[in-house]
Amino acid sequence: MITIISGTNRLENKSLRVAAAYKEICSELGADAQILDLQSVPNDFIFSASYGNKNEDFEAIVEQYITKSDKFIFVVPEYNGSYPGMLKGFIDCVSPDKWHHKKSAMVGLSAGRAGNLLGLDHLTGVMHYLQVEVLSKKPKLSSFNTLIDNDGHLVDGPTIHILRTQVQKFLDF
Repeated sequence: MITIISGTNRLENKSLRVAAAYKEICSELGADAQILDLQSVPNDFIFSASYGNKNEDFEAIVEQYITKSDKFIFVVPEYNGSYPGMLKGFIDCVSPDKWHHKKSAMVGLSAGRAGNLLGLDHLTGVMHYLQVEVLSKKPKLSSFNTLIDNDGHLVDGPTIHILRTQVQKFLDF
């Protein structure tokens, strides 16, 4: 199972649209995939699920989306030159052994020019620390707002092709 993690809890975020595009590509290529929308994580998880504390709602999310998955696709919007604190907090509250020996792919999103290059580098370092292998092909989607239509759907043909190529490589990874 592949879990696609939409890396922010911001309301009406565009990361969720990219996650949906990835899910569609995975389905077309015959792979089972699910989306973890960080908006569904309990608001108090950083206090109630950290440092060994238990939060039943958070534990259910971890079981479904992390424990039962062997691969992850991170959709990573740029926040202050890196990746969102919500994503960092989520990763930190999951027991490290739940990540070990799994695989991941990433895509960076930004309104600017670098496609969240630094955020992808930071997240790659964290994944390596957690013993998660990271696919080297990491698309960086710059000026992201120009790649979607008025309804927020990813419509840029070359970008969709890049994501499809990445998923094909990831399935063989």
